[in-house]
Amino acid sequence: MFFSQASTSQSQLHEHSVDLGDCKIFYTQGGLKLDSAPIVLLHGWGISAVPYHEVLTLLAQHHPVIAPDLPSFARSPYSNLIPDYDGYAKFLLSFLDALNLQQVHLVGHSFGGGISIALSALAPDRIKSLILVDSTGIPTVSIPEIIPRRAIEMTAQLLLPRLRLKLVDIPRVFSHNLLFNTGNAIQALLLSLQVNLKHLLPKIEAPCLLLWSEKDLTEPISVAREMAAIIPDSRLVTVEEGWHEWGLWYPEKSTSLMLDFIHQVECTNAVTTGLA
Repeated sequence: MFFSQASTSQSQLHEHSVDLGDCKIFYTQGGLKLDSAPIVLLHGWGISAVPYHEVLTLLAQHHPVIAPDLPSFARSPYSNLIPDYDGYAKFLLSFLDALNLQQVHLVGHSFGGGISIALSALAPDRIKSLILVDSTGIPTVSIPEIIPRRAIEMTAQLLLPRLRLKLVDIPRVFSHNLLFNTGNAIQALLLSLQVNLKHLLPKIEAPCLLLWSEKDLTEPISVAREMAAIIPDSRLVTVEEGWHEWGLWYPEKSTSLMLDFIHQVECTNAVTTGLA
């Protein structure tokens, strides 16, 4: 696997912000290989980039990485309602423009995956590769069904290590969003559970990796298989670890799989460019 030790200084994360006019986006950035297309990671519903700190640190040891707080979530306040995935995708496209990022390796977890699908269809030339981690986009679970499923997953995750993650980082940012971003938090949940993005999947032009937990109860493995069958240049990798947030609890495994895929994409592009 493409995973080795790197200097601590190289993996340091820094906080920045960029003003998009009606919305200021705060983002975490790390990594020193600025000649490479950066990894842009979009977080899941109800939280922010903060719970992904260990994931970002590991990625930054090998690659430039940027992780914004989605507009209206956590440190990126926005007072208006964002009605659909396309609205988030347009914000993210403005974010890429503001940072002068012409191409990125896009990683989206859960709700961030749904936004990544929309962004990949909106601006395919900007996406060098796409990684969907237990992504939304094909509804299978109703609101009454999701409550007991999430209860099972959250209870199971209490038995996992990483006390700060489950007792501090996630609860703090989640409660902040529910209290101060109530409208968009609810709207984003409805998008996650009700909006079908299947029509956008054939429009994804970038090589795509789907990373999924076989135990995911929020976005079942059937969603991953259906997406993999529709996205043109895609492959599905499943893990035994659970659950919907498995990548946060097992960051070494999730980042290793991501970096392997991105390395393969960049090597293939280098060979193709050399032959051109």
